[in-house]
Amino acid sequence: MKREGVGASGGGKHLVATALTANESSGAGDGVLERIRRHLQGKGTDALVEMILDLAERDAALLRSLDMAAVSTTDDDDTVFTRIRKGLDDATYTGGFVEYREAAAWANGVDAILDRIAELVADGRGTVALRLIDHAFDRIEAALNEIDDSSGHAGGLLERAHDIHLAACRATRPDAATLAGDLFACEVEGNWDTFHNSATLYADVLGEPGLAEFRRLATAAWEKIPPLVGKDKTKDDYSTGRMRLATMMDAFAERDGDIEARIAIRARTLTSPWHYLDLARFCLSQGREAEALRRAQEGLWLFEDGPPDERLVTFAADLALRSGQTAEAEALLWRAFERQPSLGLYQHLRQHGGEAARDRAIAALRARLTTSPPGMWCAPMAPATRCRIRSPWSAKPATRARRWPSTPRGSISW
Repeated sequence: MKREGVGASGGGKHLVATALTANESSGAGDGVLERIRRHLQGKGTDALVEMILDLAERDAALLRSLDMAAVSTTDDDDTVFTRIRKGLDDATYTGGFVEYREAAAWANGVDAILDRIAELVADGRGTVALRLIDHAFDRIEAALNEIDDSSGHAGGLLERAHDIHLAACRATRPDAATLAGDLFACEVEGNWDTFHNSATLYADVLGEPGLAEFRRLATAAWEKIPPLVGKDKTKDDYSTGRMRLATMMDAFAERDGDIEARIAIRARTLTSPWHYLDLARFCLSQGREAEALRRAQEGLWLFEDGPPDERLVTFAADLALRSGQTAEAEALLWRAFERQPSLGLYQHLRQHGGEAARDRAIAALRARLTTSPPGMWCAPMAPATRCRIRSPWSAKPATRARRWPSTPRGSISW
């Protein structure tokens, strides 16, 4: 649904700017802006006021901007709050779905109101700013469900609102325990990640009492999250909360310099090869190479019945090689290659095993053809490393959309 005034305003500004640029570059006499400036300087104040008001009647964004600017610094807090909240409600109103071409103009209108809220912080009205920014979060988040925000204009408003919220908190210094509770709830329960990593970002405002309260809340919630290990897990009803709470707990453990706690946090959720890879990588980053290899091998063993995870396989193999366990590394690579061949695994094998590895890989691929349906094993790499195998007992010539280099049936180009 097209909204009146918004799309036209954004497009009109672009057209005006384009026309002015073209006129300036024509080199004909004075510039357009300079001529307009001299013309306006010759007008009286009343004439200029009428001219601006006339424009504002036809431009909703300009009208809101002027209305917000007219909020008197002498007005009481409730009056300022009411007027700016009304401007915020008007600016965030969508009137239906906002198409991609209108999203930037919509976001610009909201951003102008956020400018006025930010000015309140600078004017010493941080408490009013906090009340308004809380309302802004609700309005913007609701509106995002009705906007094609492919370009990210509207989503960026949440970041801007968060910056204003942080500035207002620094200016007003709200009760630390209350702020900790509010930030914790927003981070865990929010539909967006606007308040991600709040304990770190607001640390100077929370102080030690607020951080202690935040940690208490996070720890209590984390202890209610059951550990999950292995593929035969029940449905995890805490998936989003689990991830956010794990991030909180890890931040506190990092602040304490507690590596064991950080490992334990990651080990609480090990339901996929990726989780084991993440844990093993973290151990390696902390100088615990032996534990990294052990964790990687544990993940490979636990999920050995499924398709091998090439990232975990190669990570474990590389670590095994670094620790002098060449036979173990080769065993890991061959086990994965024979279950699910790939060019990446082959390249690792070829690098360490030379031509003998090449011959064994060819034999493994041929062996697969005796138990697998006729087909092709291929990776779209450079011709020098492309591997192609066709079944020698294919019933009829293959008809394919792709064109491959001419290779005798049953042969392999390696």
